[in-house]
Amino acid sequence: MLIGIHPHLIGIIFAFHLQPLFTHAFSSKGSNAALLSRLQTIQAELLLSIGRIPGTAMPPDWAASGAKLGFALEVEFTNELCEYEMTKERLLRGDVLMGNTLKSVEPLNEPSFVSSNGAEIVRVLPGAYGCQLQGIESGQYAFRFFLDFPEGARRNDVELPPERIYFLSSCWLADNEAAIGRARRRRDDLEQSIGQIKRDLEELEQGSSGLFQKAMAFRQSIDLVERRAKLASQLEELEQKYPLDSAKIMQGPNNIIFAKEGVVAVKRLRGTLGTREQYHWVGTFTFNDFFEDEEDD
Repeated sequence: MLIGIHPHLIGIIFAFHLQPLFTHAFSSKGSNAALLSRLQTIQAELLLSIGRIPGTAMPPDWAASGAKLGFALEVEFTNELCEYEMTKERLLRGDVLMGNTLKSVEPLNEPSFVSSNGAEIVRVLPGAYGCQLQGIESGQYAFRFFLDFPEGARRNDVELPPERIYFLSSCWLADNEAAIGRARRRRDDLEQSIGQIKRDLEELEQGSSGLFQKAMAFRQSIDLVERRAKLASQLEELEQKYPLDSAKIMQGPNNIIFAKEGVVAVKRLRGTLGTREQYHWVGTFTFNDFFEDEEDD
């Protein structure tokens, strides 16, 4: 993902037909079941921030003021199958290998926010969730779900449309501690190498006085800059695959690590026959807390 905000905030339009970054590698049904079985009955508090974000394809006048619509939403990822109609959502199914194993996600509270009209309640109806394995060694999954907002919500020029709203994120099964440890060591090596290149460039700049020295230093600096760019690209790819940045991840129940922040999107149909799905970003959401079902206490 996802998903610093992770890879799901890179680009302009999240278009399903273009094989989005979330779905560059598909898994078998069994691989997805490994995560689905642990997600079941997890309850979480999500903090939604609806408003214009960089790269959105929403109309220019939508949320142009920079205002935000924020509210807290509590949900449970249940162990019950979702309604049949919901299994047709291609964003969650992604590929035929994923099958129809989509579970129900249910709202647990009545979220509210304050507008110029005072406190307003946001009506939320159950939806569905699913996942797809992205990397076997890293244990990374694309994690997606949706909820229905039949009445939407509005604050100033920020409107959450009255329709199905999609949540796009990433998570990891943290079972392979050895692989994560290797990734951390590789990250440290890359950061040290990049740091050394920075020091070498500074020394070249300070130690070059004569014309010949400056010419030689220029050639060396080009090689160093190219090597630094290559290492930086490797570091970025590594940090996208593994849960390495503690500021961008959150430990959840059942040994699942969640990307702390994800994208909120709406679906738009394009093309001559309206069969091409595009997902336009309308904000972000954050995993704020996980809690247990009070009925189990």
